[in-house]
Amino acid sequence: MSLSVYDITVPVMVHGLNVMDDYLDHAQALERTRGCEPGRILGERLASDMLSFGEQFSVSCNKVDAHMEGRLLETRGFLQNLQPGEIAGAQSRTYELTPPIVRGWFGGDDYIRHLVLPDFFFHIAIAHAILRRLGAKIGKRDYLGNLSQQSGGDYS
Repeated sequence: MSLSVYDITVPVMVHGLNVMDDYLDHAQALERTRGCEPGRILGERLASDMLSFGEQFSVSCNKVDAHMEGRLLETRGFLQNLQPGEIAGAQSRTYELTPPIVRGWFGGDDYIRHLVLPDFFFHIAIAHAILRRLGAKIGKRDYLGNLSQQSGGDYS
């Protein structure tokens, strides 16, 4: 069975954005529980040299926007409306990368497998870690998200 670029990116990223959407709910619940002003957690960082919780969303959505939930919904809507033919052959293209991550040219397969998907999930994992550090009661199950929504099975 071969998978298209669409198959290995779009459904996986929609699933990841659904996880991020749940993380926004956890952040808002933490703010309410702690009596924090709304949006305070967006500025929290795991470490001083890392992006904030809100910036993790921005990078995942590839655009800085003041309203994280709106940006997440917009990005998820874009992905859900994307047709397989619109990105067919992306694995055959060449992509130029510039600092701060790396400089050079990458073939499409390597770009998707070694940068796009790992980078996308890195930012979801860091958002998860920030919430955990702040005391959110989330774990691996939350990071994995609702597995039954894509597979049709119930893995709860």
